Amino acid sequence: MQKTGSAEEDSKKPAMEGSQSIVGRTAFKLPFEMTIEILSRLPVKSLLRFKSVCKTWYDLIKTPHFISKHLLTHSTRNHTPLLETSSNVVTENQEISLIYNDGFNNGSINLDFPFLDIRNYRRTSGYGGENYVVIGGICNGLVCVSLACFGYRMFLCNPSTRKFREIPNSEWNDENIYGCQGSFGFGFHPSANDYKLIRIGLYSTPIRKYNIRADLYVMSTDTWMEIDFSKLLLFLGEMNEGGEYDSIVQIGGSSATALNGVFYWPARVVPTDQVVVMSFDMGTEVFTRIRTPECLHKRGNLYNWQFTELDDKIALVISHDERGFDVWVLNENESCWTNQIKVGPFPRFASDMGYKEDGHITVVGGGKNGELLVTEHKYPGELKLFSYNTKTQKTMDLYCGPVWFLSCVYLYAGTLLPVMQANEIALNK
Repeated sequence: MQKTGSAEEDSKKPAMEGSQSIVGRTAFKLPFEMTIEILSRLPVKSLLRFKSVCKTWYDLIKTPHFISKHLLTHSTRNHTPLLETSSNVVTENQEISLIYNDGFNNGSINLDFPFLDIRNYRRTSGYGGENYVVIGGICNGLVCVSLACFGYRMFLCNPSTRKFREIPNSEWNDENIYGCQGSFGFGFHPSANDYKLIRIGLYSTPIRKYNIRADLYVMSTDTWMEIDFSKLLLFLGEMNEGGEYDSIVQIGGSSATALNGVFYWPARVVPTDQVVVMSFDMGTEVFTRIRTPECLHKRGNLYNWQFTELDDKIALVISHDERGFDVWVLNENESCWTNQIKVGPFPRFASDMGYKEDGHITVVGGGKNGELLVTEHKYPGELKLFSYNTKTQKTMDLYCGPVWFLSCVYLYAGTLLPVMQANEIALNK
């Protein structure tokens, strides 16, 4: 039985009686199409309150047509708010927060999802291992959350509406494996009008050092299926006489960047440290190995280069030692990369780009208007957030709020999409 969370308390509170009557009378003087147009441009937190204005608005805001229109309207705007994950060493819990940078209500809101109570999870499940939040992917306002690196407990949630549900375990969770490294991809497949989650695991057994398996979860059916092993051969090298593979492709990070139904991961070949790009088509369920730019051929550190989406294209952000980075864009047929942007050096940054012993500077992602969001995280807890306009080459400070523990920041666009039947929402343009 699926576990479903409750909506925001504020969304259940009726509006003030006087304001309700004034707003209601004004709304009904407008053409209904104009009312829809106005409401579709409002943020989710406002719409949740406005559901209490009148029954007409309540019925409208929860219809698939309005949810789709609201999503498509906001997908062309800047990504506000942002999503932040952090670890609280005092409570041992993981925290997920929304950071608002709209110029009016700057601040952060902690999302108190019940599944983030790690101590309670350990008591009820008997699991004694390490738990931490891993974002398996963010798509159309839905967030895939794993409480362990390999995803032994995973949830699908909508931070804007505070709705969530637990994703069922796959058969692989019961296998006796160790040393597993998991990578995820969560995204939307336009042709199928459905959401899919892929989990790739590299692991060892007493028999073989290198092993790989991939499972695909389909949201509409709420089921997992194992990817045929023949489709995973691109990850493996030659097998020697002892039955071991001489190399294996290791995907970096925990989640993929998705675009038009295709996932992309940075990866490297172990033990040669050759860098490659792995992609997975959600429709054909086929993996592809993509060549990388020339400048990456001798860089085996996956943490100094990453993917993002920039102006509806897959972009590769490569950090260098001069407190800056280069942005390479992949062409439509995935045959070559073009170095479109060279950013930096940033004299305002206290450290170089990439992960260092005392902290790291990373590009969170790109917006629709050519902006890049950059974070500077100085250990043990100081976090700064900047917006860089690739067209005007100007940098702007953004609100981030107090951060005392190690955290990660993600692009996020709030939506009304449900976590149970999101496939019923027609999102094809």
